[in-house]
Amino acid sequence: MRNKYPKLFQFLGCYFHQDWMCDSSDPDGIIRTYIADSAPQNIKVIKEEISTLLAMNLDEENLRDFIMDKMPCNYCYWLDWESAEAWLNHILEILNSENVDCAER
Repeated sequence: MRNKYPKLFQFLGCYFHQDWMCDSSDPDGIIRTYIADSAPQNIKVIKEEISTLLAMNLDEENLRDFIMDKMPCNYCYWLDWESAEAWLNHILEILNSENVDCAER
């Protein structure tokens, strides 16, 4: 899976690592840190990878397995979000809303 979603793998592994709360108390802060650290073309690719993943219409169990086991994610999104789909859509919303800042760099 890492090869099919390399930017998502990197994002979840590098930003939502086991100590992510040391970097930000807020998951949205982690996403914004990723945006600040990333080139616009990488943000474009991660948005495409998330959109492709969502288009697969996986059920919650399979999507959770993908995020937590196939990707190296250590954020228990279900404590804050009703589903993985809702959380991934939220990530896309932030990436899209912050995209203006990325284009200006």
